Amino acid sequence: MKLAVLTLVIALLTAAVSFPAGAQDYQQQFKTNKRSYSLKSSSYKMGMYSRMLNDMISGALRMDLTEEQKTKVSKLRDDYQYPMTKDESTLRGAKMNILKMLENPAFDPAKVKDEIGKSNELDKKLSDTCVDGLVSLRGTIGAEKYEELTKSVNRYRDNLVQMRKKKQIHQQTHDVIKGEPVKTSAPAVPSPDSKK
Repeated sequence: MKLAVLTLVIALLTAAVSFPAGAQDYQQQFKTNKRSYSLKSSSYKMGMYSRMLNDMISGALRMDLTEEQKTKVSKLRDDYQYPMTKDESTLRGAKMNILKMLENPAFDPAKVKDEIGKSNELDKKLSDTCVDGLVSLRGTIGAEKYEELTKSVNRYRDNLVQMRKKKQIHQQTHDVIKGEPVKTSAPAVPSPDSKK
């Protein structure tokens, strides 16, 4: 009986010592994932205009439209979305170029400011193109259907965000559970069979 109680006490002490170490691993991993998430979210922002328009076009094509409306909506990809995708790629390169310029201790402030100005102009062009594309979409499908479309696209995006959050939480929990066993200074627990 004493051996069973002693084994139980040692097991509980070992578990108590292991938990904070596991929590520290979890916190470290959370910081890493948070940093990774911020990089992903910034790259997501870089394509937000073309993605927004793409979501709206895709949603509109699933609506009850006439063939003529569907043709006009599909043409919006060529007129607006594809050029925006190219501009977003150019903007991504410009932002990376600015960062590289700033890494040089002898960077030229005038050149950096010029690059920042160019990237701001390109960002303005992208936002204007996105608005023009949405106006064309609204004109093609009508204000009533456009309102219905924005509600369904917003629900879709909210669901997508919730799914991503759940997936991240599940992944973090799974990684903590499958983590390596923590070594402690607690004595090894003798098995009940070893005394016999």
